[in-house]
Amino acid sequence: MLRASLLILLCVQLVPQVEPARILGIFPMPSISHQVVFRALMMELAKRGHELVIITPNPALPKNRPPDNITEIDTSEAYQWFGRIFKDFGNLFKRGAIIDIDRMLNDEAITSMLDIVLREFDLPEVQKLLKDKSLKFDLVFLEAMGNYHLVASHIFNAPVILFSSFGGYQEHLEAMGAVSVHPLYYPSFYRNKIKNLSFFEKIIQIYLEYKIYHFERLKRQKENEALRERFGPDVPSIEEMEKNVQMLFLNSHPIFANNRPVPPSVVYLGALHLQPVKELPQDLKTYLDNSSRGVVYVSLGSNVRPSMMHREFLDVFLNAFEALPYDILWKFDGEDLPKLPKNVKVQKWFPQRDLLVHPKIKVFVTQGGLQSTDEAIASAVPLVGIPMMGDQWYNVNKYVELGIGEELDSYTMTADDLVNAVNKVIANGSYKKNVERLRDVIRDQKEPPLERAVWWTEHVLRHGGAHLRAASAGVTWSEYLMADVIAVVTAAAILALALLVCTCRVIVRATHRSVTVKPKQS
Repeated sequence: MLRASLLILLCVQLVPQVEPARILGIFPMPSISHQVVFRALMMELAKRGHELVIITPNPALPKNRPPDNITEIDTSEAYQWFGRIFKDFGNLFKRGAIIDIDRMLNDEAITSMLDIVLREFDLPEVQKLLKDKSLKFDLVFLEAMGNYHLVASHIFNAPVILFSSFGGYQEHLEAMGAVSVHPLYYPSFYRNKIKNLSFFEKIIQIYLEYKIYHFERLKRQKENEALRERFGPDVPSIEEMEKNVQMLFLNSHPIFANNRPVPPSVVYLGALHLQPVKELPQDLKTYLDNSSRGVVYVSLGSNVRPSMMHREFLDVFLNAFEALPYDILWKFDGEDLPKLPKNVKVQKWFPQRDLLVHPKIKVFVTQGGLQSTDEAIASAVPLVGIPMMGDQWYNVNKYVELGIGEELDSYTMTADDLVNAVNKVIANGSYKKNVERLRDVIRDQKEPPLERAVWWTEHVLRHGGAHLRAASAGVTWSEYLMADVIAVVTAAAILALALLVCTCRVIVRATHRSVTVKPKQS
């Protein structure tokens, strides 16, 4: 007994200890699918004894009795502004009016998203926090979407961990020194096609990569202008404040990033948000248990609301459901729904994580969001993807590449296309086998993603992160590839070659003249 006690005491002493820290988290994006990722880590850090102040549009705790070490600042008004952005885009979800890449990568998109962050920063509670000179933070977590809120690292003179609820933006990867840019092998997650490209498609995708790069530079320029306008001309630039960034957390798995080479300051935390499976509500469990044909689950995520769909697009789903020989569970948020086929059950919300593990679920029809993708893979459910915005095209492309699902084009798909895709994925057992294999590979890690995130957070609190930064941190791809040096050397070589050619031509002409000139006769 004494030996066991001494062994336990020794092990405790060997584990690196960290003093409880004061941590600020700023997560502006008004989308629950983003916020559940950040929430998982923040709550776990609070359980470890750290004190947290969290700025979020989705507070998780009751206002009347929060834990002593968690303060949440509610910015849920951002949902109203976010909704207006969608309205400004026009009548969404008409045929051919999905938010495509061209509509995302423009000046209006930059202004709209920056406006949301500025409005959140202007809220009285946020202003009170930012202006309180007595506040000190040991670490700041910032959502890795945009850069304006990096100013918090300047205000509080604190190191930063950038935290993405999906993959990494190119500008943030560059900030960490992960500048392995290749438009075909390591593409941006905004891309809509990444594999099996024809020569012409390669040209189009390289152009898109350039457009994405230009978009990020233009966004950064507008953010710097907004910072100077709000905080005065002496506020550091985003490029300067990025030097405070110690690490980049990505809620993705390297497989989904084509195993991109990154420095140790970039940490993959795929499926971080997954919670233990809970018992289904009794009515839902009974419905699934009693399904003799199996169930197709349909959800287009938290941002794409079926009630916004144009009637023509809605009819594609309704006609497909009626033709399918399966029961359908459909997440639908509207009230005024046309006559439903008998095999369709509609609810405004489903406990998706718990639902997907039920053995009667045959396939998941999804918009391709990364959180939904993680949950489907963890449950070994094959997919049919209908991408509509953001990183969804990239994710659904990966379904096809990995053999875990099929892709449909939201612009052109018909009811028959949807029926054929669902039937194909269910009938062909390879999709199920592939997603089971992928689930097992992703599960086989030395520690759970949440534990890894906590360890690296406390590592930064203990030691900082400067020793993890790559030598190429903050270097653009053109600097990394020494484009200026190559250009000068190439120009010098061309100039030298031109001089050589000119010299040779002069010599040849002079020699030719001396040979052809006849001597004078005496």
